[in-house]
Amino acid sequence: MADDVLQRAAQRRDAIAVVDHPASEPGGRYIDFLVPGLLGMGILGGGMWGVGFAIVDMRLRKLLKRYLATPMKRTHFLAAVMASRLLFTIPEVLTVLLCSRLVFGVTSQGGYWPLGLLILLGAFQFAGIGLLVASRAQTIETVSGLMNAVMLPMWIGSGIFFSTERFPAAVQPVLSVLPLTPLIHALRSVMLEGASLWSLGPQLAMILAWGCVTFALALRWFRWN
Repeated sequence: MADDVLQRAAQRRDAIAVVDHPASEPGGRYIDFLVPGLLGMGILGGGMWGVGFAIVDMRLRKLLKRYLATPMKRTHFLAAVMASRLLFTIPEVLTVLLCSRLVFGVTSQGGYWPLGLLILLGAFQFAGIGLLVASRAQTIETVSGLMNAVMLPMWIGSGIFFSTERFPAAVQPVLSVLPLTPLIHALRSVMLEGASLWSLGPQLAMILAWGCVTFALALRWFRWN
């Protein structure tokens, strides 16, 4: 705008008058780009904070020691914690989807069944990471610091508010393997481009890998006390 004013002051004349028409069609607005990022951020926070705080709180109240005295296996306990987090994720995600649909007209071009599967896989992934972070944390302060240290790079670099392509090429390999990056990419592909799950094989494989590996490590390193 400043350049235009200066050029006109220097007697520039445009041969053709050009008028900007901002895109307002669903799928091409910033709100359409933002909603999948917000979904991913909600799944990230819900899975990690919900699982991590629950584990450490039970450890502080000596409940884990009581579970240790029962016939329940460690695998069953950790899987139950993850499953409970998945159930709480459903109303959180539905709230975001309904509000974005009713208020802004945001829809999923690829349908809602693929979107629901991605949400469940993402919740599984971050519940596993939350278990791993809280597997040995002894206090709320400790787990809070660990959670923030793990989530901060994803808040900044996984494309929640703007595309990861804005970052320098040197950091692109690092950003692409952050747990939240493939999830948000897959959500945007389904919601904005109508992509099928078959075309998102690399992203699905990475999400499953993060979930399975972190759950296995949490199972190995978890302490009841």
